[in-house]
Amino acid sequence: MGLSDEIKNELYSMGASIVGFADLTVLPKEIRENFDYGIVIGLAYSKKAMQDNMNGDARQYWSEFTPINKKLPQLAVHTANLLIDKGYKALAKVQTMVVQDSDYRTVLPHKTVATLAGVGFIGKCAALVTKEYGSAARIIVVLTNAPMECGVPVTKSLCGPKCDICTNVCPGNAVKGKLWEAEIDRDILLDPHACRRAARQHAKENLGVEETLCALCISNCPWTKNALNYE
Repeated sequence: MGLSDEIKNELYSMGASIVGFADLTVLPKEIRENFDYGIVIGLAYSKKAMQDNMNGDARQYWSEFTPINKKLPQLAVHTANLLIDKGYKALAKVQTMVVQDSDYRTVLPHKTVATLAGVGFIGKCAALVTKEYGSAARIIVVLTNAPMECGVPVTKSLCGPKCDICTNVCPGNAVKGKLWEAEIDRDILLDPHACRRAARQHAKENLGVEETLCALCISNCPWTKNALNYE
């Protein structure tokens, strides 16, 4: 069994929903911190969480939000340690290792690694969209110099050109309705400040919590609804 399969099997056995491998050598060394490969690990939300959220009840989504955010770094650290034990260099890009500027940008977004791994494309609302789960997944990344069997990068959006569901459902009017392609600037797709303001207001009004939590775009997305089989 190759190393990529070993890691994939290990992560799936621990509950991961998505595992992908990216060749990062197409990026400048300073962006990828001199690592050549990226491992994408994802955890999906349940059908109930997405369907209920679409229908105005965010309680199940909220109940899954924190556990997913806790488990993702655990999976990433476990993977990095597994590789280090085998003599490779590896870095789990957990929250404390990711620097975000005042415009909510990072040097190497997890979603960039995911598209390079062939895990999915970026939707009109700037969310990662996968065939298996639509937009209903959160991801984390491990950087490594361990050679991986990498996926084929995705460079174009598969959103319907005329689909405007996420644009219309966004309470902050943050989604601009543009189609993504590789290297496009995020701000062409989304106003991140409007998104954050609306999501925090939405969470406060619907759940009484101070969190950036909305997900109306992802729960209403046709890709999510088709993948998780709900209407």
